[in-house]
Amino acid sequence: MKSRLIVSAVIKKSDKFLFGRKADGIGPYPNTWHLLGGGVNLGKESLKEALVREIKEEAGIEIADIKKLSFDEDYEPDKKGELTHYIFLVFEANYQSGELKPDDDIKELKWFNKSEITNLSLPKPSINLFQRLFML
Repeated sequence: MKSRLIVSAVIKKSDKFLFGRKADGIGPYPNTWHLLGGGVNLGKESLKEALVREIKEEAGIEIADIKKLSFDEDYEPDKKGELTHYIFLVFEANYQSGELKPDDDIKELKWFNKSEITNLSLPKPSINLFQRLFML
């Protein structure tokens, strides 16, 4: 079984949080709202560099005030259906600049109020995170 190191961020803009949704049926965690982020190019970039790159690729925005927040792991089929061990390193960051533009494998981007997060279909690691943060 392969493993993937994933960086992602709880991105805040005022009192709203940014989530992205992949195209329907695309894994891992199909048909759910995700924190933005992605894989780290180990040996070629730091965790923060990977996070900044992934956010720019997926959403077209810049982030600032990046801080470590949490970690988790899960086993889930990847885009090709291969069971993968995912290791999630989660950061918090603030929106800095740019216009939201979904790209890479993100179909839709949207800012949500804290109260709306409970109504979202989230992947298991995000549910765990927001429960730890007392937001679900």
